[in-house]
Formats: sequence, C-alpha cells, structure tokens
Amino acid sequence: MHMDGRTWEVRRSGSARQYWILVLACVIAGMMLPPAPAHAAKPEVTVLTQQDFTYGTYIIDQPGVYRLGEDISFNPNSPATLDVAVTSGLIPPVVASALDLTVPVDAYRAGMPLPTQFAHTDPGAFAPGGPLDARYDPAGFGVGFFAAIAITADDVVLDLAGHTIEQSAEHALLQRFFAVIELADQPFIPGQGPASFGTELDAAHRVVIKNGVIGRSSHHGIHGNANADVTVSGIRFDGYEVAAVALNGVDGLTVRNVSAVNRKDVPVLGTFSSAQFIKPYVEHLVASGSPTTLTVDGSALTAIDIRDRLRTAIDAVHEDVVEDAFSPGGFAQIDPSEHPDEYAVFANKYGLLDGNSYSFLVNNIGVAVNGFPTIPDGVTKIASQDVSFTNVHVKDQRAAINEVIALNAGGTAAIDPVGAVFQIRNAHPDTGQPVTVSSFDDHAARYTGNAVANAQALVAKAAASGEFSGTHLDITRLNISASVLDWVEASPGSETLADIGAAYYCNGDSMFHVNKGVIGFKMDAAKNVRMVNTSVDGLVNLGRQGDMTCGDYMHDFSHPLANIYGYGGSVVRGYTFAGSENVIVTRASARNLEAMEGSAMGFDVMTDSKNVRLTHALVRNVRSGWGATMDPNGPTEMPMSIGYRVSEGASEVTIVRGCAVGLDAASDEYAVYDDSDAVTMVAPCRANR
Repeated sequence: MHMDGRTWEVRRSGSARQYWILVLACVIAGMMLPPAPAHAAKPEVTVLTQQDFTYGTYIIDQPGVYRLGEDISFNPNSPATLDVAVTSGLIPPVVASALDLTVPVDAYRAGMPLPTQFAHTDPGAFAPGGPLDARYDPAGFGVGFFAAIAITADDVVLDLAGHTIEQSAEHALLQRFFAVIELADQPFIPGQGPASFGTELDAAHRVVIKNGVIGRSSHHGIHGNANADVTVSGIRFDGYEVAAVALNGVDGLTVRNVSAVNRKDVPVLGTFSSAQFIKPYVEHLVASGSPTTLTVDGSALTAIDIRDRLRTAIDAVHEDVVEDAFSPGGFAQIDPSEHPDEYAVFANKYGLLDGNSYSFLVNNIGVAVNGFPTIPDGVTKIASQDVSFTNVHVKDQRAAINEVIALNAGGTAAIDPVGAVFQIRNAHPDTGQPVTVSSFDDHAARYTGNAVANAQALVAKAAASGEFSGTHLDITRLNISASVLDWVEASPGSETLADIGAAYYCNGDSMFHVNKGVIGFKMDAAKNVRMVNTSVDGLVNLGRQGDMTCGDYMHDFSHPLANIYGYGGSVVRGYTFAGSENVIVTRASARNLEAMEGSAMGFDVMTDSKNVRLTHALVRNVRSGWGATMDPNGPTEMPMSIGYRVSEGASEVTIVRGCAVGLDAASDEYAVYDDSDAVTMVAPCRANR
C-alpha cells in the first residue's frame, strides 16, 4: 500500500500498542505469541560538508536523512580550485592541456562541469568525486551546475541543521541559471528550457527541507517540476534573484514558518547569461576548425577571433566583480573606466534583478515564463494542487524589470540556440546611446556588434552551413534569419535595419519570457490552495514603462505568448491567483507596494480563477506611477493603485472584511476593481464602503 510520510509516521508510532493488544488476544485464544516487534532502527544520517561540493553538484539519489555539517558556499570548479587541481597533478598535464587549463585558470574556463566529468554511460548511483570522475549527465548538466543539491530520490529529509547553504558570489556570476536545491535530475521537463536536458524527468516525491538558511542564488532557492508531497519548514530564504520557491505541477506542498528576502547586489544584466550560454557553441566551432567567418564593420572575424573576444569580456567582468570587488555603489560592479565595453553591455546599475521577480510561485507543470495561465485542463496542462502556506512572509522584494526588444524573425523572436534574445536595441546604462547598432533609427541603423551578439551571429551562420549536425549541441531553438545575418555583415542592399524591413516584439526579457513584473505570492494554475497568516511587506519595481518601438499595443499583444494587453513589466502585485480554483486566504496582508512607472495592487484574481475567498486580507500603502511622466499613447496602462482587482473571466470571488487604505496613484485609486461582476463583499472596513 502506498503511504505518504505523515501516514507512515502515525502507523509506526502506534506499533507497540498494537503488539500488546495482539498479545492479549492470543493469550485469550490460547495461541502462540508472535515475536515482539524489533525497535525501528534510527535512519542513518549522511552529513554533508563543504568538500562534498568542491567539484560540482551533490546528487541525492538514495532515500534517507541528509544533514548539513557546516555552512556551504557552492563554488565548484572555481579558478582557485582548478589551479590547485592542475598544479597538484590531480588533473594530469596532458589532460589539463586538452582541457585548455593553464595556471592561473581564468573565469572563462571555470565554474562549469569539465568534459572529464560527463558520464556518457549510466554511471550508477552518484558518488562525489574529483575533476576526472565522470558522473554528470551531459544533457542534464549541459548548461552548467544548475544546483548545489539535486534531489532525485523519494523519501528524503534534508536538514540544514541551522546552517546556510548558498551559491558563492563568484559562482552566482559565472552560473546565471541556478537553484540552490533542485527537486529533480534536471531543471526542466523534456522539451522545455534553454537546452535538451533529456527525454525523462526524475522528480522527487516526499521531500522535507527544514531548519536553516537558503542563501544567494542567481535564480531559485528551491525549484522543481512534477514533485509530490514537498514540505519546506523553518527556512529563511535570503538572496535569491528570481524566486525563493518555484514549483511547477506540485501535488502536495506545505510551506510553513518561512521568510523570504531577495538579492540586491546583482552585478550584471541578462546579457551576461547569454555570454555564458553561447560558449559551448563557439568552443565547438573553434575545436572543429570551422571555416565560417563573420564580417563586422568590414573585418572578417574567425571563430577564434570571436571566442577570444568573448573570453576577454567574461574575464574582464570577473576581474572587476570578483577579483577587485569594484564597489562604488555598495555592491560589486563592472568598472566603466577599466572595461568600458563590458560596462556598456553587461552593467547592472541598480543591482536588482532585471527579469520577472517572484518570491513564491506555484504553476502548472512546465515553465512559468509565458502569460498568466488559465485553469489547466488536466491533459495538456497539469495543475498544482493541495498547496498550503502558513506563517510565510515576504519582505523587501525589489527588482528593476528591463524590457528587451527582440527582432521579429519570421513570426517569432530572433533568438540564439539557448533562447537568448539577439539584442540589438540595448542601450548604454549611463548615456542611453545604442550599444550594438549605430543608431536607434532603423533607416540609419548599421550593425556595430559586441562580444555576445557577434558570437550569436557566428553560431547562426555556422548552423546554417550544418556545422552542428551530429553534435550534442541543440540548435532547434535557433532563429536568427538569413536576412538578419545579411544585415549584420552589411551585405549590399541590407546595410540598415530598414533595408531588411525590421519589425519587433516587445514586452519580454533577455530570454524572451513575457514580462509580468514583481509578484510576492504567484499562486497560479493551482487548485485547493490554503494560505494562513501570510504577508508581503515591501514590493518595489523600478522598471520603466513600455517602449514605443512596437507601437501602442495597449489594445493588442506585442509578445506572441502574452495574454494581457499592454506592457506588463512595470507592474507590482502582492498576490496573484491566475487559473486557480478553490482558494482560501485567511489573515493576509500586502503592504508598502511601489511601482515606479506602472500599476500596483494588493490581490489580483486573474484570468478564469474561481471559488476564491479572501478573509481578513489587508492592503495598505500602495503607490504607483511616481517615477516619471507617463506617455498616454504608450503601451503601459496609466498607473493605478488597487486593493483588490478581479478579472473579467473570474467567478465566485468573496472578500470578507477586506480593507484597502493608503492608495496613491498617478492615475486612479480603487479599493476594489471588479471586471467580473462576480465579487461578493462581506463586511468591508469603513474605508471601503
């Protein structure tokens, strides 16, 4: 019989009493006594220490209890670690030469799995090892060490024992896609994500993560797909960029006694992720002796030229952010005087996440990067269900959502093989001048290039010649058209963007995800949600209003995967319930919400959500549109401050003893903004009557 962990504990605790009842029955019946039950042995505990993470992700592929024995700072294959491995002979000279590892090892070669660590046959049970131990699946780890701990087994207890586990600042720079704890053998379901991770997902069930701090992460604290019976208890999340917990299609989630604060010293924009992700493709071209060249400003650049420029750029950022810790604004940044080109392309002036920001997210199985979902049909989309949050609090969550404008290349965005946008309208962080083109006027816009865009264009040109056929490198996502490449190389008649009839998509980020802004609790595509004593205190979005490059799409979609009109990246929402049903929220609050150039609201019941009940849900101090003069003809709605907003398709929404006060907007303030005509207000506070 299948039993979850809670049921098993109850039945085991009653075994002694059951035994003596059985004894008494046997005595009365004159039967032979059964043997006394053996005392259940205490489960063995595996203690994890820093050395378990020196060369990569720790994979928990066996059930049991795992406990941190000390604080963990995850920094696998760092330059310092590889220096020691090479100089000590742990990596023999002939192998080091083949891997292009020379002391001192530079940032370009560090932080990723070494080719010697990829298992090309089933390695069996995971056993931590050194830089020559082939134990990582090349598909699952194709974009790097995506987690400090990957749990693939069922029935696992991970006890942080009061310690902190986090991604080091160095690795958070070099590995821009990451979860401190991943609840599967790969971070995406098959067919999704920035690479081909494999054909099967091995997701963990019956997992408890408790008692400690989950710190810095370039993406998530805890992430997973298709998990079941997950408990997160007594955890303080401190320093995630995208979300503290993000679980897609989870069946049974309990989060209790948890707090969350996001990171505010992010040194780079999403373009640096693009630089890291494109490296394996460029390296393949170098290793294979590719004959393909890319002509930029009249110069024919080889794969080696483009690789060397990319390597110089990555090493320069590492030098400023990690080695020198150049910190004029209180956090490590790129030095504009020492490395002006890298500053122009990668610098993050605010130190805040430039993409969608959540603290707690549930969603249907699969990525949550498109528009807000509708109720899953149970066939093509599988909902999360039986979700419980108790005593969970979000504090001081800040982001500066950046709109990345993408070329429309044949009905979808111009993207590289990992899905990163081929950015041509990025601007200098100080001057606002174009970085990749000569002008923002399409009639004068010639390609001038940069280290990342050149690499993306070269890979696209080489792919068109079949140079990735038969390799493990996936190019199915690649969409940089021949006409765009003609413009890059200034072919006759294609010198400017106007010459190739350039068109654009807006409302996306650097990976062409739909911009949705800053959200504290994103409880979407879920059923049977219970939230008790939860709060959001301090949500701030410094994102600007939408760009007019795509015209006024306030009454249309610019991004093909959006399902809400207009620009969404400048919005703040305390709680969202999109495509969710049977939701009960009790004693919740959303306070001190600020959207610089967009709307802000406490609770947003969206799309076709139904049977949502908010009881004692307080909204206080909501400020919107304070940062600039809004363009009334632009794609961003005039900023509103709203207590409770309910979409047209939502139904059976009840607000009991609701109170929204302290609303301040550049446009309008509404305690309740009801497009559904389906809201029942019960005993609202005097301010809302």
